[in-house]
Amino acid sequence: MFFQVRVKQRSPFLLKRARYFLSRFFGVRLQKAKSLHFVTVNGQQFKRLILCDASLASEIEQNLNRFRSTGQFPQVVIRYERELWVDYVTGHPIKNIDERLVEKMAIFYSRLYSDAPVSVQTQKTIFPYRLDRDLHFLNQVGILSDPVVKDVRKTAEIISPPQCWLGFDYTDPVRKNFLVLPENQQICAVDVEGLVKDYLIGMGAAKALIQWMKPFKEQFFRGLALNSAPSFQEYYGFVELCFLAQWTKRAFFEKDWKAVQPKYFEAFRRPEA
Repeated sequence: MFFQVRVKQRSPFLLKRARYFLSRFFGVRLQKAKSLHFVTVNGQQFKRLILCDASLASEIEQNLNRFRSTGQFPQVVIRYERELWVDYVTGHPIKNIDERLVEKMAIFYSRLYSDAPVSVQTQKTIFPYRLDRDLHFLNQVGILSDPVVKDVRKTAEIISPPQCWLGFDYTDPVRKNFLVLPENQQICAVDVEGLVKDYLIGMGAAKALIQWMKPFKEQFFRGLALNSAPSFQEYYGFVELCFLAQWTKRAFFEKDWKAVQPKYFEAFRRPEA
């Protein structure tokens, strides 16, 4: 039997990748070793990701399959070695940030956080070490002064909890990565690489709470509690500090100067942070 196959492919970030390659070639700018393409096969759209290696593609596939029945992420079509195809999702972009949207975000994160979370001794995890390492680097390159780092380290020791939750998280909650599905009005995250496991629960949400959900932080936490998510509110300051240090360091390497904001660390110069 003969099947007619019509295929079209386009890369939405070709020019951006070219600029990044040049900046990396002539400097030290970090760049993901991946390519993204939108492919149309017989009128049906898909997203095609070509990643750096097969192990990463396999890990992303496993994470997505874990939540395959929730509708929170695109469905996996196929993975072959380091290549991953997922459904192309259509929906409404986030325009207005209001209480209804924050409720949806709380439901989205609650489903992730409630999937097999593990309570562990904080000092036995990588996160205290990573926080200290990131603060040291930010001091080395002149982003944070000696007095600031000294104060923030003291605060970190005080606000670090005896126990913390590890589990699934979504680490890139910028608004453009979310769509509201027209069929059920729930949130779908379309950047599939942001779904990770064995993460300090809350670090993903911290990015959204700092960038665009800050006025609704308490409502977001109430939404997590209503949906029976593991509670990290009591030590959210530690979670936020871990995120800020990691985010600022990465922004420095990516030369994303708008995201390099030393002022964010001023709030952590006091133990009550």
